[in-house]
Amino acid sequence: MNIQLTKYQLFTVTTNFVIFSSILMAPALTVVAAKQDGWLSMLLALIIGLLLNVVYVLLLRKHQYPSLFSLIDRAAGKWIGTLLNIVLMFYALHLAAMVVRNLSNFIVSSVFPNAHPWTYQILLIGIIAFTALHGVRNLFLLNELLSPLLFFIVIGSLILIIKDFSFIELKPVFYTPFRSIFEGAYATLGFPFIEALLLGNFFHYVQRKKQLSIVYLSGLIFGGLTLVIAVMLIIGNDGAYIVARETYPTYSVLRDIEFTTIFERIEILIALAWITGLFFKTTVCFLVVMMGFRHLSKSRSYRPFIIPVAILIWAMSNHLHKTVMDFSNFVTSSWTLYWFTLYCVLIFVFLIGFLKKKKQSGQAEQTGSDNSSMQKARP
Repeated sequence: MNIQLTKYQLFTVTTNFVIFSSILMAPALTVVAAKQDGWLSMLLALIIGLLLNVVYVLLLRKHQYPSLFSLIDRAAGKWIGTLLNIVLMFYALHLAAMVVRNLSNFIVSSVFPNAHPWTYQILLIGIIAFTALHGVRNLFLLNELLSPLLFFIVIGSLILIIKDFSFIELKPVFYTPFRSIFEGAYATLGFPFIEALLLGNFFHYVQRKKQLSIVYLSGLIFGGLTLVIAVMLIIGNDGAYIVARETYPTYSVLRDIEFTTIFERIEILIALAWITGLFFKTTVCFLVVMMGFRHLSKSRSYRPFIIPVAILIWAMSNHLHKTVMDFSNFVTSSWTLYWFTLYCVLIFVFLIGFLKKKKQSGQAEQTGSDNSSMQKARP
């Protein structure tokens, strides 16, 4: 399968993966613990997440950016590697199911209260499956086409919020203890910065891999800084007390903004951008699972697995967390530790693979030097 991606496509996918995971929920997740210092929590989450991803991408670069599944097989061996690949696929499945559930929760609670969540879940999963049917390049091309519009909507929405922004709502800075600021950062560290490790599975498709790691990390920085600015503006607009009690405070703030007398209710624009961004994120997860099945089955195509995986994602989205409260509590308290566990396992496996590779190259050099010495010793 000849798939070639550009570094710009990787940058836009990374940025959308980060921004639209959290832009509606990040203000509430950080403010609950850090109050008016919620933007500092978001900034701390960005810094920690960036450091974790630096280690991750540097190890991938040492291995010449292979697919995650083949690297895990080489580093951990056939049996343990197969088990770890199944675990990685489950994480991608779980993330896809959580995003689908999050989307249906948002639509039912904020947009169409009388609608049934299954309607939007099945619609989204159907579009994702259709996109996956046409392959990785199709997704990245679509993302490249829509990204300028999505960025314009996000930046335009943030500019409109500035009108009612007040620095008083952010004062006093560092009023909350560092432990509370870290608790706010903890909730948004796994969601979305550690999750982004799934994008490493697409690195080997990029044509020119020079400075690939810089492009990926730049996408994380751009997306993370957008979230920091968004959290700051939302707090400065509504105040920490109100933001902490909203499930989707970004949407609520934009709902109260009147651009002109004939252009109102502009919150639907950020909602559409968020839904589109979640579509890209879920499709990335879906494709990771597809590639995992193709790798494990040694088949040339993953198409036979598309419908079963789509049904599995729909079932998981409804049965893993049956209530909105259970869903929110899991994301707030356990999601970061859940993904950090996978991160640590992958880093450990990559280190083992790097040491094995270094040992094999050392043995090859030693064998070569011995052979040359024996040839020189011959009369």
